[in-house]
Amino acid sequence: MNKIKSIIFDLGGVIMNLDVPRTINAFNTLGIQNIVNDTGHHYQHSFFYDFEIGQISENTFLQSLSNLSNQPNNFLEVEKAWNAMILDIPKDKIDFLQTLKKDYNLFLLSNTNSIHQRKFLKEFENNYGYSFKKLFKKSYYSHEIGIRKPDLEIFNFILDNSNLKAEETLFADDAISNIKSAQKIGLHTFHVENYNITSILEKLKK
Repeated sequence: MNKIKSIIFDLGGVIMNLDVPRTINAFNTLGIQNIVNDTGHHYQHSFFYDFEIGQISENTFLQSLSNLSNQPNNFLEVEKAWNAMILDIPKDKIDFLQTLKKDYNLFLLSNTNSIHQRKFLKEFENNYGYSFKKLFKKSYYSHEIGIRKPDLEIFNFILDNSNLKAEETLFADDAISNIKSAQKIGLHTFHVENYNITSILEKLKK
């Protein structure tokens, strides 16, 4: 691990706090129900994933959500419910990333969408007075590049796009499926549990 030069971080569940049940509860009040499967980790409808890779517009996504309800809702209500899961990015996480930047090239890789991105980028800048992207050498968002984790293609894309070597790169994510996918192309990996990213230092010292 002493050969690691770059670290690729996931966002939600790793750097940014999330509370998906808040969105599910907010949708329930709008008559939008059963959006996730029994495990609570996968959406029931394909338009969620289409939106996550930029294949449909915000209006199409919000209309698709509205169509699931048996009551009238406006797009502002639906968007607010969709954003309910987005919480904060704690200062201690930011400070830790700033410390890591002294020794490693940091990258961001997130499965997200334009509505969520707009919310957390705006709130970060309002809270901290500078752009979130300044924490990273480069940020990769699924809806902008048209690929999402755990597709192998997304990891190969980042390695090629930023001229990284898999054997010199560590990938940190909270989802095992993404970790396993990254391992298939030779990336070092760190499974983040309970938002504990500081324990990544133990991995880097090995």
